[in-house]
Amino acid sequence: MKNDRQQDPEAPGPASRPAETLKKPDATKRAQPGKCEPYDTAGHLAQMRDWHDDFESRIDSLISYLQDLSSRSKHARVECSRNYSKIADLTRAKTRFTYEVSHEIKAPLAAVYNILNVVVDGYLKGDREKQMDLLTRARYRVREVIALLNDLLMLSLLEESTGKLKKEPLDMKGILVPVYDEMKEYAAERQVRFTWQWGDELPVLFGSPELLRRVFMNLVDNAVKYTDPGGSVEVEARKDGDTFLFRVADTGIGIPEEELPKVFDIFFRGSRARSESKAEGMGLGLSLVKRIVGDHHGTISVNSRFGLGTTMTVRFLEHTKGGAGGETGTHG
Repeated sequence: MKNDRQQDPEAPGPASRPAETLKKPDATKRAQPGKCEPYDTAGHLAQMRDWHDDFESRIDSLISYLQDLSSRSKHARVECSRNYSKIADLTRAKTRFTYEVSHEIKAPLAAVYNILNVVVDGYLKGDREKQMDLLTRARYRVREVIALLNDLLMLSLLEESTGKLKKEPLDMKGILVPVYDEMKEYAAERQVRFTWQWGDELPVLFGSPELLRRVFMNLVDNAVKYTDPGGSVEVEARKDGDTFLFRVADTGIGIPEEELPKVFDIFFRGSRARSESKAEGMGLGLSLVKRIVGDHHGTISVNSRFGLGTTMTVRFLEHTKGGAGGETGTHG
């Protein structure tokens, strides 16, 4: 049966395509049997070697960085541990210092309080000699407290004035006479023979009058304090070449040889001073003396024989020779 429909020759049919899309394949681009494009094996291997070398270099740098970081971390841990130990030591030292100060102030004040109670309450009524003996003891203990407070104030002053001491030319006679007057009276109270040899000429020093007076006072005070009644203390103050020499010699308890290197350490008190002497103290005096002498470019030395006595010698250069204010002195 014939199909009555007649298809429009211009209408697109399902099998029709635009004329421009129907192209014949290029015979020249067809793959040829048994042939392929050449491959640059050597070039690729060289590039892979470069990548490998660069990768290894980066890995080595990373390992080196991590090792350095680990080393620095370990060093930081060690430093932190060391600093923690220092802080702990300082904390313990502070606690010890507070305890020592409290004890050294409390003990003499308690003794004075008890003495005054005995006198005021009339237990020694009519016995003037005994009353005077107790009051003399009370005065001595008060003097210990004052000396301790002076040491603490001096320590504070030195800490605050490090590197900026106010110095001036000093007439040594004017510095030493008050020391002589006070120590002469103190030696008489302690029943210790006291002699002081003055040189014909005393040089001018450059320094702090308060601090240097403290040096001379402390050295003589220690000599009298640690000398038993009937013993002697000799002081020498004179010009020696281009230096000022100050020497204190006593016949006191002396210092054991093994303790001599420690005598200028803060808080150090000799074993015999602690066990046999009635003198109180915290061991601040000589450490302060050494520091003051050093700040004035002087020297200090000690010579002692256990049970026979001690000699302390201090030297300062004259002001005109550089002295305490110059850089030519040597530290003690």
